[in-house]
Amino acid sequence: MRLAELPHRLAAAVRRFTGARAYRRSLARGEPAGTLGYVFTPWPAPDPPLVELRLRADGETAVARAEAAEWRRRQTLAELRVVGMTGDGREAWRIEADRVEPDTAAAWFAAPGGLPEVVAAHLESCLLVSAAEVVDAVVLRERVEPPLATAIGDAEPAHGEGLRPWALYRCDAYRWEPSSDTVRPTRAGRLVKLVDTTGVADLPRDATVWGRSRRGPYLADHDLGPDARVALRDAALLGRRPAAEPRPAVLVTVPFLARGGAEQTLHATMAALARRFRFSIATLAPHRAALGDRRPDFLEITDRIVCLGDLVHPDAMLGMLLALLDAEGARILYNANGTTLFYDFAARLKAARPGLRIVDHLYDHRIGYIDRYTPGLEAAVDACVAENRPIAEVLVEERGWPADRVPVIWPCGRPEEALPPEAGRDRLRASLRHELGFTDRDVVLLTAARLHPQKRPLDLVALAGRVRDLEEIHLLLVGGGDLEAEVDAAIAAGGGLRIRRLGFRRDIPDLIVAADVGCLVSEHEGLPVFMLECLQLGRPFLGTRVGDLGAVLDETGAGLVVDRPGDLEALEAAVRRLADPATRAVLAERALAAAPRFSVAACADATARVLLGGP
Repeated sequence: MRLAELPHRLAAAVRRFTGARAYRRSLARGEPAGTLGYVFTPWPAPDPPLVELRLRADGETAVARAEAAEWRRRQTLAELRVVGMTGDGREAWRIEADRVEPDTAAAWFAAPGGLPEVVAAHLESCLLVSAAEVVDAVVLRERVEPPLATAIGDAEPAHGEGLRPWALYRCDAYRWEPSSDTVRPTRAGRLVKLVDTTGVADLPRDATVWGRSRRGPYLADHDLGPDARVALRDAALLGRRPAAEPRPAVLVTVPFLARGGAEQTLHATMAALARRFRFSIATLAPHRAALGDRRPDFLEITDRIVCLGDLVHPDAMLGMLLALLDAEGARILYNANGTTLFYDFAARLKAARPGLRIVDHLYDHRIGYIDRYTPGLEAAVDACVAENRPIAEVLVEERGWPADRVPVIWPCGRPEEALPPEAGRDRLRASLRHELGFTDRDVVLLTAARLHPQKRPLDLVALAGRVRDLEEIHLLLVGGGDLEAEVDAAIAAGGGLRIRRLGFRRDIPDLIVAADVGCLVSEHEGLPVFMLECLQLGRPFLGTRVGDLGAVLDETGAGLVVDRPGDLEALEAAVRRLADPATRAVLAERALAAAPRFSVAACADATARVLLGGP
């Protein structure tokens, strides 16, 4: 060994020693242990996949064929075959898979003691994870209880109940014995991945748990050591077969389905187009509780929601996206909200599926994902929906994109049926204002936004201080996010400021009715949906000149615009103008007159044309 290498060798030895000690301590506490890595491993193309759900057809745990058939219809996994077996191993009945030849050998199987109530895409998500990661079982549970170290290898049903009802097993690692309704391992050295419907499962204690990763943990029947790797494979090699469906299939990619303006427009547009297109959704980033969760709302439109960002490492996602495209027969991919991973995948998706039409959506012309619009991306992205005119101007005039590939589609407000009925709005307003502690004399400025630096929520706290002398002015801030603790602390330190923060709410239209003015003081925007909702409900708007926000208010006369974000003096002057009832009344009339320009139908029709590639 050369002398120069000695410091590096010593440093590596120290890291191994300290890592091993921390690993043992974490295991003793039942916490995630070790460091987690991923490595690709080759995998030849298998036969088309088949998942068999094996059930007892007799005895105390028997499941009737009709019950199993109804349960299967609620799942999205077309490769799912359900088999009822007697205690001596004979087949009593069978429900064939939709897109697999009857004699195809099973690659995976699920064998619960009954029929678990899971979301429709649960087994499909499980299949994709098992195809992308070299694990022996994928456990989909809300909570995993101990003792799980014995559960993955013990033959006793009592010990297996913590694992079996939500697990998908590989046939080469486990077998199911119908006589005892028991899953038994066929070899040692097994690795199990734990996930649940909202992401990573709670960690069990008294088990070998490993993996400091948002996409873990993993469970094994042996000591994995402080450093280990999960092998990845290309899930596109599953060879999934497309559905026979006349509607064009669209795979929608988003980072997550939070509560925000982009998600509101996406939900309204998809709902309006649900009869013309067959939608599925893949999320690419972990869901964050602080941003709210709109997955239940989107499940009303499509039951095919696969949360890749909560399930796997990004290196595994490309193949899973291709597998989803194949299963749907989708020729259209719509990236409805920005994520770095989309721009990493776009060229590779186009290379793998040259006939795929890729449509992206941009929300700002100065910062963010517009910087990813290089000449190379033009070859992969067929069209870019521009949220506002400045985005289109930058792409066409500065980046050289053809104008017909950069359509401007303004977002929409809410469907009329989603707004409070006009006949009951006065009563709703009085009720909510009483609930919130506002009087008839109070003038309420409402902001509904993520508490993120982009939205500049601390400016609102400072603004409340500047108009402290206007006793009728109250600021109401609705939302949560990265800055919520800082905003709450600033409000508390203000000493009696008339500004209040509420967490995420589902009743934003009701709150708009209860308020007098909508307000956003953002650093940048596309065209905020919250503003459009305020116009629909006849509320004037105060905003900064960002995106098309200022242009719309200029054209419609429906509010006041501050030219520079962060200009507290100009914001104060605007609030003082809005304290005048006559000024608010004039602006409110203009708001109602402008609202039809932002209907759901107009936005949906324009989006449909872009998705299909028509004029």
